[in-house]
Amino acid sequence: MSEVRDYNPENQSVFGRLLEELSWVGKTINSYREGGRGFENVLTAEVFQALDFLPRTTFLGKIVAASEGANNTREILINEIEEAEFSLLPGNHYLIPSGERHQTKLPVQPDGLIETQNVYVVLEAKRIRQSSFQPEQLAREYVLSLREAGNRSPLLLLVLGKEPPISVQKHGKISIKESIKLFIKSVLNRAENHSITEELALSKIDDVVCWITWEKIKDVVQAEMENIETDNQSIKNSITRVARSACNSIEWHK
Repeated sequence: MSEVRDYNPENQSVFGRLLEELSWVGKTINSYREGGRGFENVLTAEVFQALDFLPRTTFLGKIVAASEGANNTREILINEIEEAEFSLLPGNHYLIPSGERHQTKLPVQPDGLIETQNVYVVLEAKRIRQSSFQPEQLAREYVLSLREAGNRSPLLLLVLGKEPPISVQKHGKISIKESIKLFIKSVLNRAENHSITEELALSKIDDVVCWITWEKIKDVVQAEMENIETDNQSIKNSITRVARSACNSIEWHK
């Protein structure tokens, strides 16, 4: 979506942020009358809100483990997943802060951020139904992850409707890596507040980028829900309800 996401920083509610985001869609708000079915922002809010509430190691940690790519960084994240700070629909981040207007600031609109002591994660989730990335989208998000990580390990986690290759506007179906390579030089040349060279950026793609599909997330959540071990039936029932809500959301948005 192309709307401006400048949220009230005091609004820490995921669904409050979702409502703020929807306020930018204008006349197309009618498209959400079916409960936002098929829209990636609604799907992301529903599923990742549930994952934030569920036991981290058992659910979100297993989802990170089931992802493909960036093996070493994912392992660090898994080990620190219990302490992670999770922010969904975090609003705009700008690669050119000195710009005078939203578009001239080179905006990046991640769907979420996950931060631990040693890992900085940019989350980008696509809809389950057919969708495509904007031409520079992955390159911008990749540069954001490298720049904002600082001394931590950067990770760009993509949640996809289907396994790669991905669809990129005006470029058809290409690999994730190729999508980043096509635009990395242009993005780096314009972005501010970094010392990242093109050579360094290209060399780190395999160490930074990972992906998983929504269907795989559902499979992991379903399996962990069925294997819950606790003597407290009330706790088990609570976990089951939250986990089932995530699985049901994924099914609903297909």
